[in-house]
Amino acid sequence: MIINGPIENFFKNPCSEPSPEGDCVLFHIRRDLVKLLDAEDQVNPEAPRHVMLPLMGILAGIDYLSQVYSDKTGSRDRFVETVREFCRINEDASQAIYQLRCAIIHSVALSTISDCNHRRGDRFSFEITDDDSCPLIIELSDNGSEVTYRINFWKLRKAFLGIVAELESITNNIDHPKNAHLINMIGKMHSEKILKTT
Repeated sequence: MIINGPIENFFKNPCSEPSPEGDCVLFHIRRDLVKLLDAEDQVNPEAPRHVMLPLMGILAGIDYLSQVYSDKTGSRDRFVETVREFCRINEDASQAIYQLRCAIIHSVALSTISDCNHRRGDRFSFEITDDDSCPLIIELSDNGSEVTYRINFWKLRKAFLGIVAELESITNNIDHPKNAHLINMIGKMHSEKILKTT
């Protein structure tokens, strides 16, 4: 019998069988994405036939991980910090991905009007591409009150999985300045479980 603790269960391989005691939210997000998109280490051009649900899952997953990583108080600040640091993109691009999260999660749309301090009142519009030659995010236009970005679907998925891997690495590195914070947050979130047998 193998006994796993909260850290191992939090980062449980999504191809593993669900536990009869339930599994954490991250496991189920990753497992559902595998069912929709195939294995995490693959880019299958045939897979994103239904792009909205996986896109929602990826953005919700990043939002969930930002709660674990960042000690900032607001969800936007946590999300932006996490994306900026792990995707190694600038503040404007990180804010734009947050606006995509707002558009997709709150409105099930590809545009939104910013109601936060970053470009308050401006419209953010998005194009989603599966063209692997495109970068994660690129600004297409900015007229001062509306900005349009193109987001690479597969690179966004890869960024999400990269955040998962880097957070797991931090939990194994006691010298990392965020190690204790991550372990504490995972311990708090460990009790949130979904019971699902298939």
